[in-house]
Amino acid sequence: MISETEDDNPKADYLRSEANHCPDSPVSSSPDSGRLSRRRDTQTTSDSIVPEESGSIQPLVSSAAAAASIMTSGEFIQSAPLLAHRSKRSVLYKALCFLLLIFQGGVLDFYLIIFTDLYWCSWIATDLVVISGWGIFFMKNARSKRERACGFHQKSSIFGCNLGEFTYAYLAWLIYVIACTPKVVLILETSILDLIALKVPCGVTGFKIIMLLSAPLLFCLINSIIEDLNGATRHHSQSCFMSTCLDLLDCFTLVEMLLRNEIPALYLKYTVISVYFVALAVPVIWLYELTASELRCRWLWARFSTGLLVNAPLLVVRCFQVYVYKMPVSVFMFKNIFFLVCRLLELVEQCVAVQGARRLDGGSNPAQFSHCVSENDMCPHGYVNTLAVTQS
Repeated sequence: MISETEDDNPKADYLRSEANHCPDSPVSSSPDSGRLSRRRDTQTTSDSIVPEESGSIQPLVSSAAAAASIMTSGEFIQSAPLLAHRSKRSVLYKALCFLLLIFQGGVLDFYLIIFTDLYWCSWIATDLVVISGWGIFFMKNARSKRERACGFHQKSSIFGCNLGEFTYAYLAWLIYVIACTPKVVLILETSILDLIALKVPCGVTGFKIIMLLSAPLLFCLINSIIEDLNGATRHHSQSCFMSTCLDLLDCFTLVEMLLRNEIPALYLKYTVISVYFVALAVPVIWLYELTASELRCRWLWARFSTGLLVNAPLLVVRCFQVYVYKMPVSVFMFKNIFFLVCRLLELVEQCVAVQGARRLDGGSNPAQFSHCVSENDMCPHGYVNTLAVTQS
């Protein structure tokens, strides 16, 4: 009677077929007499629902998929120390950003307040606005990363560009440049510089060091928001940073000559000061470019234009120094020529590549770059969903 009941029972037939397909399951290893008692254990471990009244059983997740998900979750937990290390690294660079902002702004305010009584409250208020703006930037950037990691819908930026790893970084640097430029120009174009040389410890050398703090600040800004230390975005940002550092160093050598009164012509002085602040504002362009999800010709033209606005005037100034004022040739003169040629070749090459991609795409949209795994799959639920799709 028992054997006949088992043969007529469709659930027992399903368990036999399940044992044939999954030889490693507990059903296949159990004896025939305990098959019905083992069934409930198999249902519990595999998280499947077996209706008692229906004649068919449809497991939601197989035992192999469950084992794979458990192993992958262990690997995911093992990556926690790496995430903690990245978090500590980000906090360190953010703290350095605020220290550099406070130190540079405080020293410039000291120069302006001690030698003039005009608008001294406005300089302090400007520094507070910059520090508050950077704090808001870091909070908005962290929130954008969390939303992107869990697949929430994100708004676009004010210029219609998708938000990415460098979200709002260009706004932070733009606020800094707007606040720093008037202070340095006021010191360079008035008698404050002479008073600094006479009455302040370290004199003009200290003022030069304060001006050069912009490069370490930009370095800390980039590293405070980088997520993937070996990603293409980090390498591209580092290459842009090195190019900006060379431009700033090139401009600063002429600023030093200006401080020593070695540039006699007035129009050359204004050219040097203007190009220095143009080079200081160039990171706004490529930081915004790093938030773009599409490579368009306008970004290539913007990159070429910034290189042209910095290197072409500097090349003209150095040509005047060599051919008019009979000064020795500087190595930065060859740097200006080299950078101009490189920017031109890059513009031609990338524009041809973009146009070719448009022709292959039918002329609808330019080529878009995306990751192999969707950003919606970066949270734990999306991670399990990705595993379920791959297992199926």
